[in-house]
Amino acid sequence: MRLQERRRQYRAAIPGVNRTSYQKKYDRAMSGDDPAAAIAAKCLDCMHWQRSRITECPIVCCPLWPYRPFTCASQRALPDPPARRKRKSS
Repeated sequence: MRLQERRRQYRAAIPGVNRTSYQKKYDRAMSGDDPAAAIAAKCLDCMHWQRSRITECPIVCCPLWPYRPFTCASQRALPDPPARRKRKSS
């Protein structure tokens, strides 16, 4: 019972203009039937329920980063690592 109460309180505290749709997404994620909804809910939670921040997510080491919702395929491509500088031998 305690777990259900915590989840109910968390759901009720989901902020944002589109609060109802985010609550529905949270419900789908918590049902365990929709992995895409679970990823979207986690990304929204991580980015403080601001959908626009997901497309600009700087956390490229996150295991969900390549699967971020609300982005086109080119935005999901992993960035190229910076070129390594060669050490000068003395």
